[in-house]
Amino acid sequence: MAAEFTLSVVAPDREVLDQPVTMAIAPGVQGYFGVLAGHEPLVAALKPGLLEYTDTTGTRHYVSISGGFVEVTAKRMTVLADAAERAQDVDAKRAEEALDRARRVLRGESGEMTQPEAVEAIERASARLRASKVGTGNAP
Repeated sequence: MAAEFTLSVVAPDREVLDQPVTMAIAPGVQGYFGVLAGHEPLVAALKPGLLEYTDTTGTRHYVSISGGFVEVTAKRMTVLADAAERAQDVDAKRAEEALDRARRVLRGESGEMTQPEAVEAIERASARLRASKVGTGNAP
């Protein structure tokens, strides 16, 4: 049996997750990285993407995060996310609409946000859409 550690994901408005896991993979700003129990202490910035984790039964789960920070110790991984949603909670229709709005800004068809904000919105919406697809088993 794999060693366990506690994974906690917190967004400004709520606690998204707090449970024992055997593995986690997070979207660091310098690339995705994995965490197992006994990991060396680490603090890292996160970019929008998918946080993948395996629960104690061996089942994989996904959380869409919109950036933030992570602190890792030997027995705990705490993600302080700008925003976070479990894959099964993502509203794919809303994420598609956000993606379309941001793409219109980049094409110069809308001025509702700046171009850098549109790029960030695309990253967030894309992460949410990937989460909704892998969470329902529809990922490519």
